[in-house]
Amino acid sequence: MPTARNLLRAGFFLSVLLLCACASGAKKPAPTADAARFAKLEVAGVKLGDGRGVLRKFPASKPGPATSTGREVFEIYKPNAYISLLSLTFQDGRVRKMELRYFNGPTEHTLTTAGGWDGLRNYLVQRFGPPTRTGPGVPQLTDLKGLNAVYARFNGEWIFPKVQRRIHYIAMADAGGGVGAITFADTSPANPAGAPPAGSNPGF
Repeated sequence: MPTARNLLRAGFFLSVLLLCACASGAKKPAPTADAARFAKLEVAGVKLGDGRGVLRKFPASKPGPATSTGREVFEIYKPNAYISLLSLTFQDGRVRKMELRYFNGPTEHTLTTAGGWDGLRNYLVQRFGPPTRTGPGVPQLTDLKGLNAVYARFNGEWIFPKVQRRIHYIAMADAGGGVGAITFADTSPANPAGAPPAGSNPGF
């Protein structure tokens, strides 16, 4: 017959097993609102964190100027009707930055088609909330040269430290034309191993 000591010991091990089973079946915490927003962020079928294989969707993509060592830049002309150019920056084999460019000029009118400089701003506010800060002092994230924030219609950024994401938007426009650039960036530390990191229509 089992002794009292053996029964106690069996009860102890049974309780440990039950605790482990409960812990293993615990639900994962729901993603934050910011994480959910960026999980849905997709531009012409591309997401932050995608590998280089995503370029197969764009056989006409061309290498662009790299901003620093260890980075590869590819430019895709007219990925859809709303965006004049999509620039993808790869680091460690993953998309770390997506830059959307809009132009108004003699042959391009995507800035107007996408809602105008103010329509793009309003869309970003509606989707991501108010900007973290605005004004000429906001550092530019775009690789597009020649944009002077002092004369910009809008220059602002959205910073999401908990999900390690940042958005920058700058636009310049007058009666003669205009240009806008929206940049989505993964600000998490680079992974040298190359593993994946933990009204208007703007075209995304």
